[in-house]
Amino acid sequence: MSDVIFRKGNRVILRPLERGDIPILRRWMNDPEVTQHLLRVLPITEKEEEEWVENIGKSKNDITLGMTLAEDKKLIGSMGLHQINWQHRTAVTGTVIGEKEYWGKGYGTEAKMLLLDFAFNALDLHAVLSKVMETNGRSLAYGKKCGYEEVGCIPKWIRQQNGERCDEVLLIVTQEKWRPLWQEYLKKNMQNAQ
Repeated sequence: MSDVIFRKGNRVILRPLERGDIPILRRWMNDPEVTQHLLRVLPITEKEEEEWVENIGKSKNDITLGMTLAEDKKLIGSMGLHQINWQHRTAVTGTVIGEKEYWGKGYGTEAKMLLLDFAFNALDLHAVLSKVMETNGRSLAYGKKCGYEEVGCIPKWIRQQNGERCDEVLLIVTQEKWRPLWQEYLKKNMQNAQ
């Protein structure tokens, strides 16, 4: 249970991932229910997960953070900014909530708003892209709550774990589109804190 706080919301904290997180991350990445909307299909060993965690932070174009509950610091997921293009001020984002009891309860939305605060206010990125399987309704819904707009799809691009093919939906949020949502988020959270 880390006490490091990178970004904090009412219910969620974003923090760097640590070696102690490896068993939890490995459990998630080997759970077909958790990985059904990810491009991961092979089993993950502890050594592979350990190497992945140790390599976080070595690239200046990828930032991966753990998502924990503010109340007890329990790790429930991870998210990041990837393929950051510093010239064009763009990035691709990805998220996984590995603890299934927290699915569909707004934790991902709050965490994404905190990540976008970092992307747009601290890094001054212009836009963030998210690629989502059309079958991942939760991810599509929370993306739109955070200001993402569907800009296209690649038909039958993804082969799902069940063997069926589905479209890959492309969603983008720009700093300009996101800013009013951030102001609403801040106002709401300040009222809740009082």
